[in-house]
Amino acid sequence: MSWLSPWTAFWLLVILVPLLLLLYILRLRRARQVVPSTLFWNEAAEDIQANTPFQRLRRNLLLLLQLIALLMLACAVAQPRFESAAGRGGRTVLLIDRSASMQANDGDGGRTRFEAAIDAARGAIDRLHPGGWFGDAGGQTMIVSLGETADVAQPFTGSRRALLLALDRLEVTDTAARLKPGLALARVWSSEPDPDNPRKAGAPARLELFSDGGLVDLDEVSLREAPLMFHGVGQADSTNRSVQSVMSERVPDDPDQVQIFASLWNWSAEPSEERVQMSIDGIAVHVEDVTIPGAVLDESGVIDAGRRDVVFTPVTRPGESLIEVRLVGDDVFPADDVAWDVVPAPDAVKVLLITDDRVLMRRALSVLPGLDVSIGGVEAIAGGVPEGVDLLVLDQITSETLPGVATLSIDMELPSTHLRWSGRRAAESILVGDPRHPVLRGGSPRDLWAQSPQGVQIDSVVRALLSGEGGPLAMAWEESGHRRVHLCFDPASSTWPWDPTFMTFLMDATDWLTRRGLGGDAASTDAGGTVSLSVPRDVSEVTILSPSGERRTWPTRVGGRVSWGPVIESGPWLVQWQGGTPGRRLISVRLPAETEGHLALPEALTIGGEQIQTNASGTRPMPLWPWAIAAALLVLLVEWAVYCRRIG
Repeated sequence: MSWLSPWTAFWLLVILVPLLLLLYILRLRRARQVVPSTLFWNEAAEDIQANTPFQRLRRNLLLLLQLIALLMLACAVAQPRFESAAGRGGRTVLLIDRSASMQANDGDGGRTRFEAAIDAARGAIDRLHPGGWFGDAGGQTMIVSLGETADVAQPFTGSRRALLLALDRLEVTDTAARLKPGLALARVWSSEPDPDNPRKAGAPARLELFSDGGLVDLDEVSLREAPLMFHGVGQADSTNRSVQSVMSERVPDDPDQVQIFASLWNWSAEPSEERVQMSIDGIAVHVEDVTIPGAVLDESGVIDAGRRDVVFTPVTRPGESLIEVRLVGDDVFPADDVAWDVVPAPDAVKVLLITDDRVLMRRALSVLPGLDVSIGGVEAIAGGVPEGVDLLVLDQITSETLPGVATLSIDMELPSTHLRWSGRRAAESILVGDPRHPVLRGGSPRDLWAQSPQGVQIDSVVRALLSGEGGPLAMAWEESGHRRVHLCFDPASSTWPWDPTFMTFLMDATDWLTRRGLGGDAASTDAGGTVSLSVPRDVSEVTILSPSGERRTWPTRVGGRVSWGPVIESGPWLVQWQGGTPGRRLISVRLPAETEGHLALPEALTIGGEQIQTNASGTRPMPLWPWAIAAALLVLLVEWAVYCRRIG
């Protein structure tokens, strides 16, 4: 049991108890009076008023009852309550988990974990900032919401109302949650100096975390000297089945055919019989019964979900389509029972090859899928790049200006502010490749020979993709709003065309340059990330429709790019635009089921090697002051009855 306002009650008793006792020790000054009989003395002995001090305090039932009533009222003012949490004073930071797993409805009466966390946080505010006339300020409290990033929902304040309103404004998201950004915010905001020593930082704020324990970065966090209390929400035995991912791709030999794959996960130890439904553009086209194996413990004691991969029969969809895979049935976490993917329309990339009738690049580009290749000489771009060209390939020509479109330049001095040309080098080998760059997804060549590469110096903006003994042999960068790839040698004068990586390089380079593949426009992304896509250059703004129906406009950047984020809602997003070439684009945002699907509440969190035990949340401290007031009223009724009997 704790007392929220003990000093208020103490001073109340210090003032009122002496006053009450004083009323009983004041002596009545009796006047001499002649009476005919001593029978009148009984009532005269009862002092009901006084006009002079003092008399000896006698045993008195009325005084005892009044003292008891006064003690009960003082007890009510002190606001006693049963609770097990930390007390008030100083600074406290409430960390609220808003991740997707907090949508699980395994609480009493189907309440979600997020609702339980908000209710527990309200209880903490009741404890830290008691309301009413006799409430104490109880220090200052800040509220920080946790997702992929951390946000300050309410800076430090002693206002109970402001804190409760901040809790009401919080909403759960479809992202994962990280503790590290929240701790960083808490440290920055709570680093107040010591008033007695301004050069010395004050004591760290107390931290109270309201979560189901599914934070994805606990192994990266160090609590240092800050104390943390973990209010766990959810059930330790909660299980879950999920659609972990959906992938779709067009069949290379028939682009109108779409192949769809789905990965189903089961976090229960027992196998699960499930019915899976695949829909295209909102119409169910396939239903199948599957068995998902049960989860197992790996060698390190970590639960490894049971997995079942499903391959659906190819379907014919010549245009852009929204793919949905759903588990038919109910569990405590319906948000991850469905996943989406978008298969774009098989649009061909328009490529203009500028060359002096050279054969290698013409033949290589002609066999790459998804390219509409046109060929011309330097005169084709004398008046500027023709409208509609997505990629310009410059094969050993001379150009005085940097084209205003994505370029793949080969063995020429491209006019760029990031490159300094310095003649020719001797023949050398391709020694090192950068496999992390999307242009080299298919692998980088090794120990190949290049004849007379260009000498070039690059700045920090340019990234070397291939390097030889004398410097860079292939580079990638972005300039004037467009991506660039440059080869410092003629592939026809090297051994590269006989290596399989040459064709994969051309495929990945065209994808990256035109933002068609990895690193460019993505038809799908994870919740918490940023969406970026290309629109026609004459479009100044786009209209974005979220899965929940919220509509907003967003401006485009120079060069026809639009980006927004972080995206905190999973599902299909629709982007539309007007202009000379109006259009639309579907974007699928995935819920991170791999990190959010495991719902079992841990007994303790391991943070920086320290075990933080779960403090069960969901119930508030029980106040006792109403009972104290009721007892005081009851005692006063008894006292009134005794008084009336004596004077009656």
